[in-house]
Amino acid sequence: MIFILEPQNMPFTLCLSIMLGIAILEGIMTILGLGLSSLLGNLVPDVDTDTDVGEFGLLNWLNVGHVPIMIFLVIFLTVFGLTGYTVQAISLEILGNMLPAFLAAIIALVLSLPLVRKMGQGVGKILPTDETEVISENTFIGRVATISLGTAQKARPTRAKFKDNYGTTHLIMVEPEEENETFYQGDVVLLVQRVGGKYLAIRTLLEK
Repeated sequence: MIFILEPQNMPFTLCLSIMLGIAILEGIMTILGLGLSSLLGNLVPDVDTDTDVGEFGLLNWLNVGHVPIMIFLVIFLTVFGLTGYTVQAISLEILGNMLPAFLAAIIALVLSLPLVRKMGQGVGKILPTDETEVISENTFIGRVATISLGTAQKARPTRAKFKDNYGTTHLIMVEPEEENETFYQGDVVLLVQRVGGKYLAIRTLLEK
């Protein structure tokens, strides 16, 4: 316990703590019928991972977009944290002291990326190919969603939710397309356009 609480190990202890928090929160939201992966996916901008250069090339190499973002985060945080502990343990054994946190984090990052890639590939192979949470947010257009929190007005979006064909609940931010329209909690709306991280919607006559 003393080892993991050393200041030199704080980046790795923090990552593993976040990983455990994500796992607990995912479990709670799953019980409630919500999808943390979907909510997080709406906060992350679309990335064309097919490109071969720059940071997006790295994301593609790491299999981001080929496995659910939540699974990727758990893999990365776990591998990075455990690799960091290993680096510090080896340094303590050989040098008699642990490395500075910043230096250890850089070494752990370099060592962990290939492991993250391999594990991502493994997970991608065992995930069902016909039922995946990785769906394009462009397919959200034309879907019917229910306002789940507060009220929404033009330039004042609120949260809405809908279930996709696989039964996954997606949480999104919605505002009316029309200037004078107001959506209230429980209203059923039709998604007509995506603008940044939110969606414009119009009222439908569908019942909840």
